[in-house]
Amino acid sequence: MTTFTDTHILDDFTNRDFEQIVLCRDPEAGLESVIAVHDTTLGPSLGGVRMRAYPTRADAVADAMNLAQAMTYKAALAGVALGGGKSVINVDPRVANRDEILVAHAKYIASLGGRYIPGVDMGTSVRDLELIGRHVPVASSQRGDPSYFTARGVVRSIEVALEAADRAVAGARVAIQGLGNVGLHAARMLAQAGAQVFGADIDPQRVRRAVDEIDLVAVDLDDVLLADVDVVAPCAGGGVIDERVVAGLRASILVGAANNMLSHDALARDLRERNIIHVPDFVANAGGLLAVEAEIHDAEDGLTERVDAIADTARDILARSASTQADTVSVALAMAREVVENKRKHRPYFA
Repeated sequence: MTTFTDTHILDDFTNRDFEQIVLCRDPEAGLESVIAVHDTTLGPSLGGVRMRAYPTRADAVADAMNLAQAMTYKAALAGVALGGGKSVINVDPRVANRDEILVAHAKYIASLGGRYIPGVDMGTSVRDLELIGRHVPVASSQRGDPSYFTARGVVRSIEVALEAADRAVAGARVAIQGLGNVGLHAARMLAQAGAQVFGADIDPQRVRRAVDEIDLVAVDLDDVLLADVDVVAPCAGGGVIDERVVAGLRASILVGAANNMLSHDALARDLRERNIIHVPDFVANAGGLLAVEAEIHDAEDGLTERVDAIADTARDILARSASTQADTVSVALAMAREVVENKRKHRPYFA
């Protein structure tokens, strides 16, 4: 049986330079969760509270760690004074005593004294964060849903990728996997810019809404990633771009909002070898993080311009990749780590 004490989890903690992993249990409430704090060099760690039932406890820990680490790099490249964190609650979000579980989890967050700032994520809502916010020092996403800004950054990144392919958005064919808040916002923006938008979602009502609103072309969920289009944009769960999908991609551009969309980073090299233009997700989807930072610091002025500047970062990464022949994930990670290391050299220990 898989347990929280599996050796590979402890090895990951050490090898990936994690500052803190908090394993949380409240048998009376039925809580089983994990809080992952990857790095607070740039500031307190920020990351959403994800609620879903995982196949194993180890899967819950791994997801929290992967997402927290990606948040560190996302913040570094976006110029945000926050670190990388994440928490996951290992339970079906439809559980009857949902509020009790959220409060129990919030008490563990509070025990960290502000080192981890929770936000909305898969399986949780603004209303959930309002509840958590009553029990923790700081919580984000209590004023509204940041998904518009996440989508805006993704669309700006798609524009840059099309520019690198000597294409414009107008007339481009874009397939979006996932038509939730972010995916639908992106679909609207792209359609307004003249793109032909294809889409699929596990929820048929979301697809019908998009078809009615923007004349989206509905695609079967099993086929959307391999559609005959210019751009594929995963905007749902992570890990959807695996070896099979990379081998079968018909699109020449891959840019999306899904966190950790590649099942493993080595696939970025395969994308490079196939001449597929790829903006890493932790670059493209940073708009939501910028919106949350603006909320935390009460600094909404200029937010749209800061989100649009994601295009400059994406353009720089694509240019460096072209000049060095390195894949875009390697380029982006090197840039992000340099930001963190430079900050670490010039701060007091644990400041």
